[in-house]
Amino acid sequence: MNIAIVLASGVGQRMRAGKNKTLITLGGKPLICHALENFQKAQLIDKIILVVKAGEEKIFTRILAKHPAKKVTAIIVGGRERQDSAYNGVRFVQENFKNLKDAVVLFHNGANPFVTQIEIQAVIEAAQKNGAAVVAHKTKDTIRQVDKKMFSLGVVERSNLWNMQTPQVIRFPLALKAFSQASQDNFLGTDDVSLVERLGKKVQIIEASENNFKVTTPIDLELAKIIWRKLN
Repeated sequence: MNIAIVLASGVGQRMRAGKNKTLITLGGKPLICHALENFQKAQLIDKIILVVKAGEEKIFTRILAKHPAKKVTAIIVGGRERQDSAYNGVRFVQENFKNLKDAVVLFHNGANPFVTQIEIQAVIEAAQKNGAAVVAHKTKDTIRQVDKKMFSLGVVERSNLWNMQTPQVIRFPLALKAFSQASQDNFLGTDDVSLVERLGKKVQIIEASENNFKVTTPIDLELAKIIWRKLN
């Protein structure tokens, strides 16, 4: 069983939209719909869990009534941090599904609208084989390390640097262990698979498609509009 946990509970302060950024319209429908549709279409995805901010459950229920995604099994409430929301999704899966020994869970940002079917398949297969995998972009810019006074300490070699995106995929038993241990230790990771690495496990990197990025700022939204028009 392959279960997508789509995270749509962030505040999105950098977007400065005055509302949950996954509710912003892109191509005539909320941004979240694009992410859900990609997993709805994916043959390898069996279930989708949508994680939303407390108090916004009815908003997303109305959205799904207008833009159905039949694989969405539940709308659940997220937590204070993204990691808390992802862990809520993991615990929901544990409590509501059986035969999870060979299952994988995919953690995907609801503000990443353009994940491809090829990416979904590749990252699932990599996680099934190796335990955990994530899609990412090769770092293109020159990266400099700086000191506390903002003086350069030199250029960081970028050939082995990658910018993480989603989905981030983990075999379910490993995900449960990783999130549980992080919660017990009050550890807040930078992303989902960092919790796996914390246990000493390896994470495979899959190169992301060019259009798979998180809509975080107003400029990102304008770029997303351009991409949507080209794709449609």
